[in-house]
Amino acid sequence: MNQSDAEIIGTALADAGFNFCATLPADQLHTLQDWVTKSQRFQTVAVSNEGEGVAICAGAWLAGNMPVIILETSGILLSTYALARCHTTFGIPTLLLSTYRGGLGDREWYASHTGAVLPGLLESMRIPRKVVASADEIASTFVDARRTMDSSLHPVSIVMDVRLTNPD
Repeated sequence: MNQSDAEIIGTALADAGFNFCATLPADQLHTLQDWVTKSQRFQTVAVSNEGEGVAICAGAWLAGNMPVIILETSGILLSTYALARCHTTFGIPTLLLSTYRGGLGDREWYASHTGAVLPGLLESMRIPRKVVASADEIASTFVDARRTMDSSLHPVSIVMDVRLTNPD
């Protein structure tokens, strides 16, 4: 992800009311994660695994924050137990902002399986989702995600297409 897109996305997150961010190392998202960490508009927590990250986001929401976790496609797969056990059971909204590894156009062969299962996984967990391919559509998408989260008390997934996260 380039610096300009990271600034647009980070600003749009904050403008939509997100103020707490969990992150863990992700090559395609490093620029965005770095921007959010340096921003005064977010409290950020670096986590060591995705399940821990969504659980910390749950605690942040219970403390009055609006959480987002920035993670790779595989991270959503890894966080499903925590999402099902905590967020679904107790009605805790969290924005899952992820890459779309293995999506159409991705050149990384090893990621094809995670991209193939992601839509079905999110559907089976009843997590609303949208794939975004351009930074131009991100601000309105975050506003829509926030509205859905506020009304449903459920996580929402915004999946950033490879054209956005790896634009070369």
